[in-house]
Amino acid sequence: MSEPRPQPVVFTDLDATLLDHDSYDWSPAAGALAALAERDVPICLCTSKTAAELRVLRRQLCNEAPFAAENGGLVAVPRGYFEPDGAPDPDDLVTTTLGAERRVLRELAVALRGAHGYRYTGFGDMTVAEVIEATGLDPESAAAANSRDASEPLLWQDSEAAEREFAARVEAAGFTTRRGGRFVHLLGHADKGDALNWLRQRFAAVRGPILAIALGDSANDADMLAAADIGYWVARPDGSYQEPATETIRHAAGIGPAGWAAAIEALIDNKEI
Repeated sequence: MSEPRPQPVVFTDLDATLLDHDSYDWSPAAGALAALAERDVPICLCTSKTAAELRVLRRQLCNEAPFAAENGGLVAVPRGYFEPDGAPDPDDLVTTTLGAERRVLRELAVALRGAHGYRYTGFGDMTVAEVIEATGLDPESAAAANSRDASEPLLWQDSEAAEREFAARVEAAGFTTRRGGRFVHLLGHADKGDALNWLRQRFAAVRGPILAIALGDSANDADMLAAADIGYWVARPDGSYQEPATETIRHAAGIGPAGWAAAIEALIDNKEI
């Protein structure tokens, strides 16, 4: 008797991958999303966004699968999702911190600033109005962006040399940093690849082995694509790719959600899904 075919599960980045880089529109991928839904393929969002930020988007996408937030620092599973006869509520989430709790990261940020005089302002230092001013978000989105569990963005106001020194002290303390625009993100040692592996184990324990398919566009997706069975680099807005294709990581034929859709359609055409 042949082994059962592994269940496909899609793990995807959002910004500039499933969502357009500028408009955040996902409609070019609507057909591919529908095709996955018809085949009962779960889509696990893996993003730098917070769980609070994902609440509205998950409803718009009719997405009820587990997801990873804050660059893999947090995973969230709808209660009952992995129970054989469960009827999970997509908004009743059981969360697990894989990285470090925000409280611990905040304490480190405050301590290093006090001890060494670094110039930065953490999200935890800001009011909602100040987050709006720093990010350009609307009030509701700014509040959701500051509802964090496993990361602390720092609005960096110091030199590049100070940032390198700060990053070294953070690493020495057992944590890490990641630069994103004007912000330096203070994080624990967990990434999107760790989140994929954690969710893979949960799926396997209840539903059997999975075929993990991951899609992303930027450096913080590299660990996730490496952890997947099949990875896709979606083209960036200028048409380039983050890294060359390899034996297990392919190039999607298109930019953003159009490239995302092309990758899914290729997998379906090749009967890999």
